[in-house]
Amino acid sequence: MAGKDVEQRHEDQLKGSSDSGGIKGYLLHRAKPYLPPWLGVGAVGAASTIGHLVWSGDVGMGIGLTLGSVALTGSTWWAAKSTGRERRLHSAITVAAASAWTTHAVAFGPAPVPFVVGGTVVALSWNIRQVMRRDPDGAKTTSSDGGLLEKVGLAKARMRDAKVEPNRVTVPLEVEGGEQTNDDVTRALPRIASALDLPTTAIRYSPDPDSARRGDLVIVPMDMLSEIVLWEGPALPGGSIADPLVIGRYDNGDPLQLWLPADVEESRNGTHLLIAGGTGSGKGDGALNVLTEILSRKDVVVWLSDPKAFQDFRPLLPGIDWAVEAGAGTEAMVEAVQAVIPARTRWLGVHKYRAWEPSCAERQDDPAHSCRTDGTACGCEGMPFLVTWFEEAANTLRALGDDAFTGIAQEARSAGVSLVVSLQRPSHDQMSTSTRASLPSVLCFGVDKRDEGFALPDTVLDAGAHPGVWGNRRPGYCYLVTPGVDETLYPSPARTRRFTWDSVSLMETLAAWAARNGAKPDPITADAAASVVGKAYTERAQHKEENPDEGERTVSRLDDEDRDIDPNEELPDPLPGEENVIFGQPEGRDLSADEARTVLEEILTEYENEGTMVIGPVDVMKHGERLGRKRGWVSGELQRLLAEGRLAETAKPGRYRIVPQLVDA
Repeated sequence: MAGKDVEQRHEDQLKGSSDSGGIKGYLLHRAKPYLPPWLGVGAVGAASTIGHLVWSGDVGMGIGLTLGSVALTGSTWWAAKSTGRERRLHSAITVAAASAWTTHAVAFGPAPVPFVVGGTVVALSWNIRQVMRRDPDGAKTTSSDGGLLEKVGLAKARMRDAKVEPNRVTVPLEVEGGEQTNDDVTRALPRIASALDLPTTAIRYSPDPDSARRGDLVIVPMDMLSEIVLWEGPALPGGSIADPLVIGRYDNGDPLQLWLPADVEESRNGTHLLIAGGTGSGKGDGALNVLTEILSRKDVVVWLSDPKAFQDFRPLLPGIDWAVEAGAGTEAMVEAVQAVIPARTRWLGVHKYRAWEPSCAERQDDPAHSCRTDGTACGCEGMPFLVTWFEEAANTLRALGDDAFTGIAQEARSAGVSLVVSLQRPSHDQMSTSTRASLPSVLCFGVDKRDEGFALPDTVLDAGAHPGVWGNRRPGYCYLVTPGVDETLYPSPARTRRFTWDSVSLMETLAAWAARNGAKPDPITADAAASVVGKAYTERAQHKEENPDEGERTVSRLDDEDRDIDPNEELPDPLPGEENVIFGQPEGRDLSADEARTVLEEILTEYENEGTMVIGPVDVMKHGERLGRKRGWVSGELQRLLAEGRLAETAKPGRYRIVPQLVDA
């Protein structure tokens, strides 16, 4: 019976039929609840005394009383099976003691002293039990769980007043001190879900960080995420990248949001983001939610690598500053990102910024953020936030090595740069543990159960998060772990918005807006990128040019010397002597070492001019007929050029970055 019922019954007993006044009445009322055990002791004493006078010396009666005592004790134990263990044991011992005393007293006569001592002990034990059952404080703090906690192995845990919200119940829970910990609660979550007939993702536990035995049990009885919500545009067009990116909703209807830049005043660190999810999990739509939010902000520049040839992102390309596919373009982008980090960090330092903030993107007219030593405003051009996005990053990691992003991830946050890495399987064979540890935020969709531990922190999994349960059966369902979000929400399921074919037109409109109104690369970032990858950046693969009429950008893949050629004009007739010319034939003689080196330099220049800034021996050997040399000679010459500074090392052995000789930034 609940504490409130026990207290009420006690008050009813005190207010019984007695109507005596004064001190006598008060004492009688207070004594009434505790009289039954004493009356029982008196009844046993009277019965045993009368029995001795009547049946003393009767052997048959003695045997009967003995058998009756055993039967009565067994009946008491059986009848009390529905009560608590302590009450059942207390009742059986009391009946056994009373019946044994009666049998002995009938046969040999009552002994006053042992009877008085034993009877007093028995009566007082029941009085004490009555006192302990009355717990006014406990009645206010504990609630009945219907035997739930006992069923799941937490019988001694105490539930306090529950907080009831729409589709969410939060119950403060405290386990038995010294016997159980919060870990016992997390292990019991599947059994609690089973007892309540709910999915495992509907039960979460948030331990109190200041206690090993207290926390909040969260129960979400209905799946409010089952309704699909279509993407209808960004949440804050024209806002700052420092404002939250709204990408969906939690299971209680609250917005799902994240921040990329740091906020010194809020003590929030900048972050990099891992987007993980298997095929069919909704990871693509989740990525679009994040990227469209980023592109809708006025003070951010985006660089994108997508080995899938922009299958999902093509409508957004006009708003992206630099977009490359797999291979040499991605290699160049990685090298450029590594180069811009120290340049941007240096700019922030000399302008007295502890971290990137929205004012960094504006003209530096505040003397407090001047790079001059005379205390006047410097007027330097602002530096927008930079997002470097690597889609289907498993492809990039295989090509560049699983530590390709480690240095970037460890250093970029202090430079106003966020790294976004998206891949299907966030497992140890896809990404090094060092790189994974450098990606503090994760947007995790349905994954293979074996990958849960690499996708989400153990504490979040222990609290009830199970992306492996969803797989590809709950597209868009996700967990978000990121700075700035209450940690109690980490194990709470959420869902991103759905993109359809009808979304394409709005995505194109957003991209056109970003092309016209979005931030442009600052000189510091542009010069640093151009200094290491040259035309790969200054003449980006998209070769975007502003179209003032449509607000879109066109694509040009022509070499400089071919820009004035009309593709519809007929070719002129060959001049005399040109009819039988065949190009590309060997010259018929071996090249000297100096001549071969000259040809090698021509090959490097050709790669540089087309924007391929990362090469290896295999790329040079594609022109092997021109060189007349084998791979061993090429490898040796590349090492010589590396020593001379014409080439630079990259993160992957055997791949070299061409150092631009002259770049128009």
